[in-house]
Amino acid sequence: TAFQQWHILYIGSTTNANADPTADPDGDGQNNLAEFLSGTNPTNSASGLRIISALRQSNDVVITWTTTGGFTNAVQAAGAGNGSYTTNFTDISGSIIISGSGDAMTNYVDGGGATNVPSRYYRIRLVP
Repeated sequence: TAFQQWHILYIGSTTNANADPTADPDGDGQNNLAEFLSGTNPTNSASGLRIISALRQSNDVVITWTTTGGFTNAVQAAGAGNGSYTTNFTDISGSIIISGSGDAMTNYVDGGGATNVPSRYYRIRLVP
């Protein structure tokens, strides 16, 4: 399968403990299945689909994340009326096609995001 081929490429085997779908050989908090789906390298902790900053820029928020070229992402946001965390995330961007291959970094500007009340929580979604 594609998952087994990926294991052989990065782990060198499909049978050792580091090849388990729930294993996290590089200790970056993303298990092998998540790394496979996002196209990241399971032996390099710097390789991952993750937000690295969300910075205010005037009235906007610039969300920057690491990802993989050749994949498509979308930025999602959620907020709760009392400022606490909520899980009702919705897309705030269209599909963002990441060009190239291998590890990449990109960003999205949430226009007016710094003026939102309540505050927003952000995440990146893989677009099929």
